Amino acid sequence: MSMMTMKCDEVRLLLVSLADGALAGARAEAVRAHVAGCVRCREELAQLAADAELLRRDEKPEVPVYLGSRITARIRERQRQARSWLAAAAPVGQHGLSRVMARVAAVVLVAVGVWLGTALARGIVGPQQGLNDRLVQFGVELPNGEDQ
Repeated sequence: MSMMTMKCDEVRLLLVSLADGALAGARAEAVRAHVAGCVRCREELAQLAADAELLRRDEKPEVPVYLGSRITARIRERQRQARSWLAAAAPVGQHGLSRVMARVAAVVLVAVGVWLGTALARGIVGPQQGLNDRLVQFGVELPNGEDQ
C-alpha cells in the first residue's frame, strides 16, 4: 500500500509522532495528506498537538517555602513515635526480645496444659466408650482389649 493511500488505522499510529515533530520525510507527507482529507484524523491531530504543547511548557507549580521543613518535621515525629513504641515493647538488653518470646511461650504452654487437664478430667478428650462401641459394630478391632 503506498503512503498516499494510508488508512485511518495506519495514520492514527503515526499521529503522535507527527504532533511531536518526530515524523519526517515521505511518511510525514503521507500522514499530512491523509489528515487534510479526513476530519476525524485532523481533529485527533489537533488534540494531540495541543497536548504536546502543554507538555513542552516549562511550568512548574510553586512549592511553599515551609513544605520541606514541614515534611521533615513529620518524618522525625513518626520516627520518634516508632522508637518510643519499640523501647516500650522490648526490654533493654542484648537478649531482650528472646526473653520476651520465652515468656510468651511459657504462658501459652501453661494455658494449654490447664485446658488439656480440664478436658481430660471432664472426659471431653480421651477414650470415649460410645465411639469405641460404634467402631466395634463396624468391625474395627481396637488395641489393648478396649472393645469390651
